Formats: sequence, structure tokens, C-alpha cells
Amino acid sequence: MVESIKPIKDDLYTPKIEGADEEIREMSYQMARSIYGDDLPKIVEDRIEKELKSIIGHGFAVIYLISHKLVKKSLDDGYLVGSRGSVGSSLVATLTEITEVNPLAPHYVCPSCKHSESLMTDLLVQALTFLIRTVLNVERRIKKMDMIFRLKRS
Repeated sequence: MVESIKPIKDDLYTPKIEGADEEIREMSYQMARSIYGDDLPKIVEDRIEKELKSIIGHGFAVIYLISHKLVKKSLDDGYLVGSRGSVGSSLVATLTEITEVNPLAPHYVCPSCKHSESLMTDLLVQALTFLIRTVLNVERRIKKMDMIFRLKRS
């Protein structure tokens, strides 16, 4: 009788590098502080934390670390690197120099004093967007209630 075997296992076998989580976190914050200064703008710090929570929580820090090392080696050897996919929307990927694409809205940072302009504007845009969506959602609910109410009165 022949034993049944699985040529490809169901589990995901991601590479493991000791300390990858801490290294990605440290690289991200070190680069962010070199750009924005020690007192990071709230939008930057919140974005880094949100991304790191997901990256580290899902075990992808090692993938980011390997990508960082591959991109660095390629650039050091004179090869151009163009990252593709979801990495282009990751601030952590930008800060760890995996990609040159900065997913934040366009803004200015003074290299001397580290003052950043328009990051606060981005927060206001996000707040206004939230308020508008909330108001529109409430208006829709009122219209639905009005329609139901009128139907019941007839």
C-alpha cells in the first residue's frame, strides 16, 4: 500500500531573521526623525505605528528587512530599482529605503529646522472628509425615514 503524502505543505514558511521586528521599527523611526526632527508630526507617527502594527503583527518585518537589504545592495552596485505593488503606498517602505515613493500627501520639510508644511492641512482634509461623509450618511438616513414615514401615513 502506498502512503498518501503532500508534496506542498499548507503552512507558510516565511524566512526568519532574529531581531527583524526591532530593526525595521528602529530604521523607520531613525529615518523619520532625520527628516522631520525628534518631535514627529502626529500624522507621520500615527501612520508609522499603524503600518508597523500590521507589518510586525502579520510577520512581514523580515520581508521588509530582506527587501531593504536587496534594494540597498542593488543601488550600491549601480542598478536602478523600481519597487512595485503595495509597497508604493507604505510609509515604512519609504523610510526603510525600499522605495522612493512617499505615500503622504505632498508637503514641504525644511532641512534645517525640520518644520513641515501642509501635514496639518492633511489632518484638516481628513477631518472634513469624515464630517462630510457623516453628514451625507445622516441625510440619507433621514430621507429613508421620511420615505418610510410618508408611506405609513398614506
